[in-house]
Amino acid sequence: MKHSFSIDKGSIRMVVSHKGKLYRRATGLTTDPALWNKEAKTLAAKCRDKRIWPELRAIHLRAAEKQEEARTEQDVLRIIEYAITGSMPSESAKTTPSSAVCPLTFWEYFKEWSEQDCSQKRQKKLCYNNIVRFMGTDFDWDDVDSAFHFRLVQKMQEANFGINYQWKTISQLKTVMNEGRKLKYHHNLEFQDFKTKREDPDTVYLTKDEIELLWEYEPKGELDRKARDLFLLGVYSCARFSDYSRLSMDMIHDGVVHFTQVKTASSVMVPASPRLIAILERNGGAAPHLEQQHLNEWIKRVCRDCGIDTPVEITTSNGLKHTTEVRPKWKCVSSHAARRSGIVGLYMTGIPLKQVMLISGHRDEDSLRHYLRITKEENAELLKDNPFFK
Repeated sequence: MKHSFSIDKGSIRMVVSHKGKLYRRATGLTTDPALWNKEAKTLAAKCRDKRIWPELRAIHLRAAEKQEEARTEQDVLRIIEYAITGSMPSESAKTTPSSAVCPLTFWEYFKEWSEQDCSQKRQKKLCYNNIVRFMGTDFDWDDVDSAFHFRLVQKMQEANFGINYQWKTISQLKTVMNEGRKLKYHHNLEFQDFKTKREDPDTVYLTKDEIELLWEYEPKGELDRKARDLFLLGVYSCARFSDYSRLSMDMIHDGVVHFTQVKTASSVMVPASPRLIAILERNGGAAPHLEQQHLNEWIKRVCRDCGIDTPVEITTSNGLKHTTEVRPKWKCVSSHAARRSGIVGLYMTGIPLKQVMLISGHRDEDSLRHYLRITKEENAELLKDNPFFK
């Protein structure tokens, strides 16, 4: 059993989690929302209202005192009663779920979900704001049906949302619906049929020869050097920016880089190539510090100076409009192209997909194949030594 406290229009509620089920009950305490810091990690830091702090702390301590005794739903209800009132009901006393268990409405749960402290917090908040913007708040779990989905997509298209932005919003909405179903807040299954197209926003990667050009590049300034080195760390680690931007020599043991992916929380081990080690060493033992937006800006300049200007066809989508244009490759290179370049490079050397997945963190081969997107020429080059063509 775990417990916490939340605030709704000044009213403080106790929220208890036990075996995948949420229990919520008003504490009877109120405060000025300005005196409640929901981002704080500890209760003392959350509540800055000295007037109610002694009572709130007492509730917290009573819940902590009994939490190890929670075995059944009745145990949880009795502990909640004790924490809030200070009086423990007898085991023979009937404590009904209705006194403490309140199935959350869609909006109560959606709001709590959007405020969860995690790496996706910003994206969750954007999803919440988009649903409010386009669909209002006058609906509940059972109203999220196929007609709801159709109207939401239509409104996002009218607002010129990109294909992937639409896909992300629908995907997160489906996540909220699925979690709500598992917690038995509703039995609506229509959301499982929601489908929205997705397009790969960044299919650009550097070839082996282009990576060599970067390695041999003589930086014109400090930002050029940082951008080049940081990008190459992404290439040789096949990691996302959130991971390769924090690499250090401390993560290397017995010639292998060990790190936990920020996005998936999964452990990854990548052989530490001599070039990766050389880059870390010449930057004081850690990845050079550069914000992602600055890396995106400066790596384009570096690639331009290296002559990486192969024409690339780029298609962008806004609402129902699709635009295709041809650009020199350097204009399309971003922080994510480093990871893609490394993964494609691995695959082109003949490493089996299963082994590539262990390094890239992809969970299935179909996703990895879609991610690779190698050209027909590269595919032919890869297969020309296959016994079938001999």
